[in-house]
Amino acid sequence: MAPPKNKSQPQSSNASQKFNEIHAKNIDVAKKMVENYESSSEEEELDEKTILDSLYKHYDKRKVDDHLLAKTSSFLENVLHSGAATCLICIGSIKRAEAIWSCKHCYCFFHLNCIRRWANDSLAQIKAQSQNDQQGYYNHLGEYIPPKKIKSLHWCCPQCRKEFLTEDRPSKYECFCGKEENPPSQPWLVPHSCGEICGKSLQPNCGHKCTLLCHPGPCPPCAQYANTSCKCGKSAPKSVRCIDKQWECERKCGQLLKCGQHVCGQICHKPGQCPPCKKTSEQSCECGRESMKRQCCDLEWHCKNVCNRSYSCNLHVCKKICHAGECGECPLSQPRSCPCGKTKKIGPCTESIDTCGDTCQKLLPCQLHTCTQRCHKGNCNLCLVIIKKKCRCGMHEKELPCSKEFTCETKCKQTKDCEKHPCNRKCCDKNCPPCDKVCGKPLSCGKHKCQSICHKGPCYPCQQQSQIHCRCGKTKKIVPCGRERTARVVCLEPCRIPSKCHHYNKHRCHKNECPPCSQPCGLLNDVSNCGHICNVKCHAAIKTAKKANKNTASVWEPKKQFEFKSMPHPRCEQKVMVTCIGGHEIAEWPCWNSKPSSCQRLCNRQLKCGNHKCHLVCHGVADLKDMKQQENCDACNRGCDIARPEGCTHHCPRPCHLPPCNPCSVAIKTKCHCGLMPVVYKCSDYFCNEASENDLAEIQENLKSCGNRCLKNYPCGHRCAAKCHSGPCPYPDACRKKLRIFCDCKRLKLEISCDKHRSGLTKLECDENCVETKKSLELARKQEEELLKKQEEERNRLEVEQFEKKFSKRKPKERKTVEVKAKEPINWKLIGVYAGILATIALAVTFALYEDH
Repeated sequence: MAPPKNKSQPQSSNASQKFNEIHAKNIDVAKKMVENYESSSEEEELDEKTILDSLYKHYDKRKVDDHLLAKTSSFLENVLHSGAATCLICIGSIKRAEAIWSCKHCYCFFHLNCIRRWANDSLAQIKAQSQNDQQGYYNHLGEYIPPKKIKSLHWCCPQCRKEFLTEDRPSKYECFCGKEENPPSQPWLVPHSCGEICGKSLQPNCGHKCTLLCHPGPCPPCAQYANTSCKCGKSAPKSVRCIDKQWECERKCGQLLKCGQHVCGQICHKPGQCPPCKKTSEQSCECGRESMKRQCCDLEWHCKNVCNRSYSCNLHVCKKICHAGECGECPLSQPRSCPCGKTKKIGPCTESIDTCGDTCQKLLPCQLHTCTQRCHKGNCNLCLVIIKKKCRCGMHEKELPCSKEFTCETKCKQTKDCEKHPCNRKCCDKNCPPCDKVCGKPLSCGKHKCQSICHKGPCYPCQQQSQIHCRCGKTKKIVPCGRERTARVVCLEPCRIPSKCHHYNKHRCHKNECPPCSQPCGLLNDVSNCGHICNVKCHAAIKTAKKANKNTASVWEPKKQFEFKSMPHPRCEQKVMVTCIGGHEIAEWPCWNSKPSSCQRLCNRQLKCGNHKCHLVCHGVADLKDMKQQENCDACNRGCDIARPEGCTHHCPRPCHLPPCNPCSVAIKTKCHCGLMPVVYKCSDYFCNEASENDLAEIQENLKSCGNRCLKNYPCGHRCAAKCHSGPCPYPDACRKKLRIFCDCKRLKLEISCDKHRSGLTKLECDENCVETKKSLELARKQEEELLKKQEEERNRLEVEQFEKKFSKRKPKERKTVEVKAKEPINWKLIGVYAGILATIALAVTFALYEDH
């Protein structure tokens, strides 16, 4: 049988293969995204200075205009930074190569796609809301609520909320000045700019245009200057900015006004534009029958009298009201028509015009139908045509004569303009009449109620007045009602309330409590009993809070009650001279703190030792002027500080005293000059200040000398003859010791003194015997050398023979017979015995170890 196939193995291999393929695809896609990814941080920074200079190259810049360019410059600098502009809709940075839309009112940037979506969403919301409001409905009372007014479609800027119409929706990407569509991004220009001159009209409109290159934000103020005079033309022309060319001088106009009586008093304005005269004068009406005081600016006015003057016909009178000039010809003598106006006739004013007999055909008051009667005098009759008419509220319809108004019985439920009371008028046309009820709200004064017609918002202040008096009653004042408490009555009379303290507190009449006394107390300070006058502000009547008794306290009494108390004198602050307890200083101290105390300086009184001063802080002493040690001063506990003789390192054992110190008695033990004997001497003998330098050196030399003979040798090699000393040995040339000299062969010798040897006599000359001896010695030396040479040659010969003998050919040796022993058979029984013994021993050892554990 064939082995069964393993199905899991091909399935796992297929899954791993698919995983590897998908993984490779994902890596390729990620690499492409990384290659195509462009971050805002990767944008190269623009050369701000070069771009700004190019923007302003056509602008007439002056030093006085620098502060006027700040707003435009801030916009330009922010745009030049990469990622500085942010879209307020998507909260993402705006790149220089992306399409944008700029608001013309707040100059804020947005992505073009974002602002399109914003405008479309806003319009869709308004449409949906208006559709819901266009349908009327019946409320729970069964009353019909008409639809609301349709709102106009608009959308607004997300930044400044300026409303735009539907046709103003952004549809294309333009530069800031609007001259070029889809402007390309160029590194030497402002982003989203076309690079051409802006050309927008400057604001306020002065007639000039912006000379900057296409830029974001507002245009800078006009940089042009004009040589103009003031508005009235009286001042000399001067050079001013174009936007300020309508400047005013400080001269008054002085021209005669239209009234012909007064002069214009306003400052510098254009000729012929004087304001109306605000003064009053006696003026007569047009007909001249009445006169009254009126403002000069209103010269023409009419009284209510009818003219009643006769025309030229002397039959009829003028019926006009107060007019100037002649009344003219009689209106009845002019061409007249019949009542319907179809025929005209000229005749004397005494004759009347009859009707023509034709149909009237004048428009009736309804302005829809004509009169069907014959030509007649007087007004036409009412229109009697039956038509369908709607009531004023538009909820009901009925057939009625055209001249009759149709009103239903439905009451209006809208609130009136006061927004408090309902209209309740039957068949209201939604133009509700103003509310005619009295407001009746209590006014701010708290005494009267509002008598105005019901209104929105707060009521007017109370118009009534009340009279208030000062405290003494001699001064009165009329104030608006409700201001009695806050109004201030200025009374110049002196206050008559007696003072609560012992001073005369002069002040004017007032409303509340008397002001506190600001004079100095002036009484003796009985608290400190120092005898000084108290100069603090008067404290005989101080206003303090009164402690209320919880048992007798009433709910109607105020929680806080005050009373006037006489406070005790404060501590006396008058300055007095105080000396410290050590007598070091005299200072001014307040009287209450005038007790002598320590000034915290050092005492510095001379101690008995004569060398030091008291180091304690200022303390009490018996005699302040005595600067020597007194009873409370600290005694000197120091040792002697007097300098010892130069070289002495020991301290004086005595306590602090005056100089001089006792001689130093310390014994110094050291070695002598030669280093063999110990030497002991006193420190005062070795370091003596009284001796001179030469004598001191001699003394120190003798003290360190042991008195024995010096162990050093002269240069000649003989021992020094002087006593133990320091330094080189003295008189080396005085040596007279004996020494021996020899000849070259050492056969002759002679004893001489050391001085002759130093003079040059160092060896003797050889004689004839010395020469013969030299020859015999030379011969013996040569014989000895020959013997040694022969011995060396014999030694070398023997070594050569041994070498040749060792490395020459060897003689063949005879072979030895080897005996081979027969192998003995293996004794397996003996080997088994040994193996059994070893196994037994191993088991015993293992068992012993197991029991131990």
